[in-house]
Amino acid sequence: MSFDPTGTAPGLAPDAQTPEPVNMKCRNEKCDSITAIVINIAAAPGQRLYRCTKCSHSWGLNVGGSFNI
Repeated sequence: MSFDPTGTAPGLAPDAQTPEPVNMKCRNEKCDSITAIVINIAAAPGQRLYRCTKCSHSWGLNVGGSFNI
């Protein structure tokens, strides 16, 4: 996402792209939405952050790593 470099307009710049929604049920028990958007975190490559498109509830998931069978 790109932001307005001059700071004259609040929020995202007009040429910013909206993220593509993914099919995932919201973790909020009171919400019945099945779509969320992925929020990219550059400092945390092993974690994904999702936000519901209906109620804006956010939750994170750890991805990758090792495990014992």
